[in-house]
Amino acid sequence: QDGKNLVRPRVPLQMTTDTVAGSESAFRVPRSAFLLDSFGRRHNNLRVSVTDRCNLRCTYCMPEDVVFRDRAELLTFEEIARFVRVAAGLGVDKVRLTGGEPLMRKDLHKLVAMLVAIPGIRDVGLTTNGLLLADHAAVLFAAGLRRLNVSLDTLDPGRFRVLTRRDRLDKVLAGLEAAKAAGFAPIKVN
Repeated sequence: QDGKNLVRPRVPLQMTTDTVAGSESAFRVPRSAFLLDSFGRRHNNLRVSVTDRCNLRCTYCMPEDVVFRDRAELLTFEEIARFVRVAAGLGVDKVRLTGGEPLMRKDLHKLVAMLVAIPGIRDVGLTTNGLLLADHAAVLFAAGLRRLNVSLDTLDPGRFRVLTRRDRLDKVLAGLEAAKAAGFAPIKVN
């Protein structure tokens, strides 16, 4: 207090002292903490990007000649699950898996099973472009995934080809059918 104007640094997320029922963590995180933003809003959901790779090259998203991260730089499923356990201890109860295209991550259903088993996590969802969904829908549903969001810009094959630089609308539509047959309902398409 030497007369200078002190400025307090702005912290985007803070913890409160409410209680979280059923949230255990291997880390020393207060069981009673919640994440709050600078407006006092409580945050209970977490988006986890499992890969930067994608099998489309949408004109608004990814250049044709993109360079991806080395796979060794990605978090392992165990590391992701550990982080989600910590987040659950801070009041997070919803997790959304994203990418790139998350279905390009090998054995993604194993990660889903790990996440749905974490105490306090009540909802695990996936955002996908749907190209690989026909091959993965049933095993993902069996692993405990219940929320599915398919990003689909158009149902016009020509427009799809222009936007994504790929001619694969038929695979996305087949993926939607497979997801419905696996038991996903509703399936969000945006």
